[in-house]
Amino acid sequence: MTSTSRRRVGAVLYNKNKVVATATNIETKSHPLQAYFAERVGLGEKIYLHAEIAALIKCKQECDTIVVARVNAQDKLRMAKPCPICELALKEAGVSNIYYTTNEH
Repeated sequence: MTSTSRRRVGAVLYNKNKVVATATNIETKSHPLQAYFAERVGLGEKIYLHAEIAALIKCKQECDTIVVARVNAQDKLRMAKPCPICELALKEAGVSNIYYTTNEH
């Protein structure tokens, strides 16, 4: 899984410890689901596809866990906590376990 975006973020969705979908952020592509959740949290301008929502779109079954990772240009881990848009989408999709990278020191 490789992101071509300036912000390299990837997400992996699981259902009962089995990978069910993977995705990266795509800063040049929008999607109606991204726009829908962005509008709901008052961030209507954030229409470009986040990794978490891209993974939800790809997922064809239930999922209970997501792992989100972000790396910088030096391949150091960075904060990848889901934004309010993605938090709402994950909550409504029933994803109850959310794990993400933090800043590497």
